Amino acid sequence: MLSTFSWFFLSVKGRISRQEFGLGFFGLVLVDMLVIRVGVRLDPGPRYYDGSPPADDLSVLRLLLLLSLWPFAAILVKRLHDLNVSGWWALTILAIPHLAAALHVKYWIPYLALVATLSVLPGSKGDNRFGRDPLARAGI
Repeated sequence: MLSTFSWFFLSVKGRISRQEFGLGFFGLVLVDMLVIRVGVRLDPGPRYYDGSPPADDLSVLRLLLLLSLWPFAAILVKRLHDLNVSGWWALTILAIPHLAAALHVKYWIPYLALVATLSVLPGSKGDNRFGRDPLARAGI
């Protein structure tokens, strides 16, 4: 169980199906929401009312959110592998905030479109250069 969990969230090797991507992404979003909810209560952040500039320290909340980026990246790369696309294309996600600003849309809309697209597109049939077909692995 632990090896499957660590492979799913920490490894960038292999492929995952649409369902695994959707459930993993949704689960990580829920965990991040919980981390933010609890983290704000524990570390309220800079207090602007005392006149001092905010500290540039790495709070516990920021550290936890930074650590959660790796599981998001691992899931995204494995889903791209299922589409027979190199995982390096995941770096294009860094362009989304600039694209949103150029199109004058809210920043979360392109992210939502990307996740919806990756959740709908079927993966390549059969084995590919990144591994076995996840549907064949599941016996579907």
